[in-house]
Amino acid sequence: MLPTTTTTQVHNPTSGTTSKAPAAAVGDLGRRRKAEAVVVAEAAAVDVCLAAAAVSGAALLAWWAVAFHPAYAHLWMVPVGLVLACTPPVVCLALRFSGDGSAKGGSAGPPPPLAAVVVEK
Repeated sequence: MLPTTTTTQVHNPTSGTTSKAPAAAVGDLGRRRKAEAVVVAEAAAVDVCLAAAAVSGAALLAWWAVAFHPAYAHLWMVPVGLVLACTPPVVCLALRFSGDGSAKGGSAGPPPPLAAVVVEK
C-alpha cells in the first residue's frame, strides 16, 4: 500500500484563492510567518530606538533654549543635543542608501531592511 499524503486547504488572502497544499508546506508557512514577525519586530525596535534618540536630543536642545540660553549656562547641552538629534537621521539615511557591496555597478536589488543591517551585522 502506498503512503498517503495529507493535504490542507490554504487560503491566499492577497489573491482570494484557495488551494490544496501538503501538510508539511502548511507547517513551513507557519514557521515562515513567525520568522517574518520577528523581522518586523526587530525593524520596529530599531526604528523606535532611532526615533527616541532623535526626540531626546531635540528635547535636550529645547530645554536648554528655554531654561539656560538667556544666561548662557550649561553650554555642554548644545553639542550633546545636536549629536543626539542629528545622528539617528544621518545613520538611517546612510543605511537606507548604502549598497550591499556585491555589485560593482550599483545595487543588485532592493536594500535589506534597516533592522537586518543594524541587528545582524
